[in-house]
Amino acid sequence: MNPTHDNDHGFDQEARRLHRAALAQVSPQTLMQLRNARHESRRNAPASGSPRTWRWLTATAFSAVLAVGLGLQWLPRTPDASAPTAATAISAVAQAENDTTADELGVPSALDEDPDLYLWLASADAQPLAMESTP
Repeated sequence: MNPTHDNDHGFDQEARRLHRAALAQVSPQTLMQLRNARHESRRNAPASGSPRTWRWLTATAFSAVLAVGLGLQWLPRTPDASAPTAATAISAVAQAENDTTADELGVPSALDEDPDLYLWLASADAQPLAMESTP
């Protein structure tokens, strides 16, 4: 079992001591071979602009473009020149109010209902009538 360490200070000291002891046992020829191998691997390492880096940059750019495209969908839209103006919208509502014909199913439109019905429903007479039960 490993002894408990106080903030890893003693552990670090012990690791450094063991490393120095191990280096003292390695021959100078082996150290030279390890040093040469380390330098050779650094020379053969890929440059900082490796294809892997470009893959990450491409994926990040694609994600950013997708996020901007989705964000643009929630922006408020400005009215187009081809959109109907307020005058044509008012005339369409007026025409619908004057049109007393029912739709293709024979159901009158909501604008054809009598507004007095809603006044009667808000009155005090409607409450007792609504509470009556029919046999």
